[in-house]
Amino acid sequence: MRWPRAVGVFLEFRMIPVLLWSFTAVMLGTAVAFFETGRFDLTWFLAAMFLGAVVQGFVTHSLNEIYDWRSGTDRHASPRLLSGGSKVLNAGLLSERGLWGILAVSSAAVFSVAAAVMLLRSPWIAVFVVPGYLCGVAYTTPPVRLVYRPFVSEWLGGFVGVLLAGTGAYFIQALTVSPLALLVASAHACTCVGMLLVHHYADVAADAAASPRKETTVVRLGAARAKGYATVLAGFALVLTAIAGVAAWPFLLALPVLAGVLVLNHRTRPTELPSVTANEIGVIQGGIVAGLVPSALLAPYLIVPALLAVPAYAAHFWLATSPDITARIEASRLAAKG
Repeated sequence: MRWPRAVGVFLEFRMIPVLLWSFTAVMLGTAVAFFETGRFDLTWFLAAMFLGAVVQGFVTHSLNEIYDWRSGTDRHASPRLLSGGSKVLNAGLLSERGLWGILAVSSAAVFSVAAAVMLLRSPWIAVFVVPGYLCGVAYTTPPVRLVYRPFVSEWLGGFVGVLLAGTGAYFIQALTVSPLALLVASAHACTCVGMLLVHHYADVAADAAASPRKETTVVRLGAARAKGYATVLAGFALVLTAIAGVAAWPFLLALPVLAGVLVLNHRTRPTELPSVTANEIGVIQGGIVAGLVPSALLAPYLIVPALLAVPAYAAHFWLATSPDITARIEASRLAAKG
């Protein structure tokens, strides 16, 4: 493979979950700000997108990769397509040292951009950036290890992170946060948390065997109750988006899509890998579409970044499932099994 480190860095970013979580959250927050205030500043939009995406894509994911590898959950022999980390360590594309380097560079970049925004726009941006960064660090890093504990991982590591990205994007444009911005960010966060539960279905055996034991909510509740929990969260997203539709009609167009996400959550068979994989992809795609379509309608400036999400998604999926990467991961899985 040519440029293995560059490929490893790209895969470590995990473009697909970033598109669902921070990218769509920032798009929604920016769109609602434009709808309510008429303000759209490209510089501050790019700053918000950079902060949200890098904190999730590199800070959170690099630490998650390191500590899930050390605990053994990502080295477990159970077959998994979408879960089990980015698999850059399994595939030999990056080393732990390389991941620490990604963390250091991305953290320095986040602090630099945040400092510039605080100086040039508002010091109150720290209210969104600092807790968001700390949530990302605490997600997998000892001694907190949010994702190794049931319930708090979704709410402190997931829901809060998405909420801060969405409301922070609104704030950087409008210098305030409105009830509609909170409502929309909360709705999207519910979709993301529900997706995270589906994401953990295929990891049950690996997480339960990890040292320390990675007791996710799915491990604690068991497949049936975890599925009910995820379905309820999808229902919350649907209801909150319907309420938002009263204030801004484009959110009504998201309702059929979110209803589809609800159905996918309900029909997923958590113990069957093909069902989990297919429905997780559907949940991810539905969550992205349900966020980006209203965003582009509320703020036409956002049509271009919304369209760019398509090739970004395709590039990650194509590379992550390429024959070379797949062969490397399978060899690692067989080695762990043997």
